[in-house]
Order: sequence, then structure tokens, then C-alpha cells
Amino acid sequence: MARCGYATCLTMDMSPTKPREGAEPLHLDAIARATPFSTWPRPALERLLQAATVSSHRDGAVLVVGGRRCDALTVVVEGTALSTVSHPSGRRVTFKVDASARAYGLLPLVDAKPMPNDLIADGPVIALSIPHAAIRAELSRMPSLWESVAVDATERARRYTEQLKQFVFDPPLVRAASLLLGLAPHGGGSAADGPIVIDMRLSQERLAEMLGISRQWVSSLVRELVAAGLVEWRYGRVTLPDPKALRALVAGGINLSVPS
Repeated sequence: MARCGYATCLTMDMSPTKPREGAEPLHLDAIARATPFSTWPRPALERLLQAATVSSHRDGAVLVVGGRRCDALTVVVEGTALSTVSHPSGRRVTFKVDASARAYGLLPLVDAKPMPNDLIADGPVIALSIPHAAIRAELSRMPSLWESVAVDATERARRYTEQLKQFVFDPPLVRAASLLLGLAPHGGGSAADGPIVIDMRLSQERLAEMLGISRQWVSSLVRELVAAGLVEWRYGRVTLPDPKALRALVAGGINLSVPS
């Protein structure tokens, strides 16, 4: 195990390296997809890539450590990462699952305070680390880019507020249904309303972390959803046979019982 500035790298190659030759298009595309960079001009993205380092991480590796100084934004190039918070007792809650659609470390870029959450690899992950100094140089070169940072920060705040509302007002069954839809491709909004397979492997223990409840409680919720024909769960592979009914459950909130 080695400490790589803002991250713990659990790989055979313990040190981040410059992006390897031939991989630049893949890495540049990953930066271009990640907010707040998705609206930035390509020359600015190319300069960020030149300043970036790339690292590989095993399942469970901590890419970003909450509560510590963070001097870079992390962009996931390949794989999936989990945004989590933990308690000294060992309890952990996962509140966001992302592939390569977001840069992590935005708040410290703005306020220079410690990162509020961990970022953990869920399976093998390749990530880029873009120094805050390089990003600030681009923002100084083109101050209008700060608007994209503000828009991204606002969107995150709204999303976390919505998630907090779910924690406070929705019963666990509804939150479980909402979460499963959120993990499905396109948010479970398939026009055909046919069966949807969730791409990531999802254990009931992981679902418990995402919902902030016990593993035993999750097992009961899963049995209820399976019995209602809303979920198929086989060895971590989750299928939503009737996403329309699942969306109806979420829309009805606390007043709607599971269809029988």
C-alpha cells in the first residue's frame, strides 16, 4: 500500500505516472465527459491532460480520502467509483455511484478545505489526477470557465438535497426502488418499459450501504420486491422486469404499497 498524495493506491505499480503513449485520446475523452470540464474548449482540456497523472486501482482501493487535504481533481477513466462517508464505528454509507461522468475534488478546488467524502474503487479502476494548480491556471486564462464550476457545484448541491429528502421522508422500500432505478441505464427510463439489467454487480451488503440501513433490513426489502415481481436478483446480477411498476412505486412514495 502506498500513499499517492491525495489517494491510497493498492496496485503493483505504486506511483502515479504520466498518461501512457497511445492512451491520450481515451484519457482526453474521459476529461471531456466529466463535469465541470464537459463545456471547456479542447485546448484547455489538452493542457489539463499534460499536467495529469494516471493510476490503476484494485477493487476497494481508496482513490480520495475524506477529511484530508485534496490538491487534485480525480477523473475515472475506466471502471466505477463509489462516493462514501464513514463513521468511527466502522459504519459506511455509499451515497453516489459514478463511472466516468464527474470529476471528484471540486469543493476543495473552490474552498481549499478537506475533501468531505471518500472515493472508493468498485472493481478495477483507472483514474486521472489533475492538479488543482493546472485547473486554476486555465480558470485564470479564461475566467468565464468559472461559470461551469458554479453550475456543477449547484447541480451537486441540488442532487444531495434531493437525496437527503429521500432519506428523511421516503420509507426504505421506496428508497430502494428509487436507487435501483437510478443504477439502471438512463435512470430506468426506457421507453419500451421492458426488463432492464443493472450493469454493475450489486451485493445486498452494498445496497445496505447505499440505503444507510442494516444488511438484514435490506434482505427483507429485496424479498418483498422479488415477491412483487419488481426485481430479479441472482448472485449480484440485478434485473428490473417491470421498470414502469417500479417507477410507480417511487412516484407514489409512502402512500403506495408494493403491487401484488
